[in-house]
Amino acid sequence: MIAKRNILLALSVLVIVYLIGISTGHYKHFPFSLLFGFKEHFAPMPENKRNFDTSNLKERNLSIDTTTGIYLTYGQSNAANHGQIGYEVENEVFQYLDGKAYPYKDPSLGATGDDGSVWGMVGDKLIKNNVHKKVVFSNNGYGGRKIEDLNKEPYLNYLIKNYNQLYRDYGRVDAILFHQGEINHSNKYGNSNYYKDFEILVNSLKAQGIIVPIYLSRTSICNTDSDAELIKIQNKIIHDMDIVFPGPNTDLLLEKKFRLPDNCHFSRLGYEKFSDMWVISLSKGI
Repeated sequence: MIAKRNILLALSVLVIVYLIGISTGHYKHFPFSLLFGFKEHFAPMPENKRNFDTSNLKERNLSIDTTTGIYLTYGQSNAANHGQIGYEVENEVFQYLDGKAYPYKDPSLGATGDDGSVWGMVGDKLIKNNVHKKVVFSNNGYGGRKIEDLNKEPYLNYLIKNYNQLYRDYGRVDAILFHQGEINHSNKYGNSNYYKDFEILVNSLKAQGIIVPIYLSRTSICNTDSDAELIKIQNKIIHDMDIVFPGPNTDLLLEKKFRLPDNCHFSRLGYEKFSDMWVISLSKGI
């Protein structure tokens, strides 16, 4: 029995090494997410940690006016730093943490993960499309969190704290950009309470005086097929709830070229499409 397990483990290692070679060669990106999935199968996953490291960043004093976009981002790993890293911001795009603004650089501040995020690219494209002249993001995404996690402590408290700091320093927040759903797929933790749990989130924010547009991604794919029922629920939320508006539908990004080998997180090309979707959504609402 032990010998059989050792053989299976050895074969698994060989498969992982092979996939790492493919990923590194094709994407120019070391597939940490693939290794995390392998580790999760054989050992408990460590707790995700937010990135608070500002040691290589220089604080910037920003002049904010009506042409500046100010956004909170929230959700699970595809709202955080778990995709392909390597994109470098070209315009006046900033990240905000603990009352200070810094040039946007991945892995972004405030979110989990050590890799790339979509938001720097979103900021650049909002500027290039004349939606804003500069953009500030306060990132709050946390990998692997269900919708019922995100409507309570400590995750919601962190979001509220950052909203209050942005409002104190800049006088407004334009929107919350929300991307979550993959872990609530019907084949994972389930979607039966998704509508109710999202409603709790919205009402909790309103109770704190936070009444700003929430742009909701339609998303369910993470090494799974699309969950049509969850997408239907997310569309109903957008239809029913007064401050919720349509964000991207990333379940449309089915092709392998848009994802890393884990078939969950986004490649550089996937981020190009994902960010285009965000710009289209925000351009309609601003």
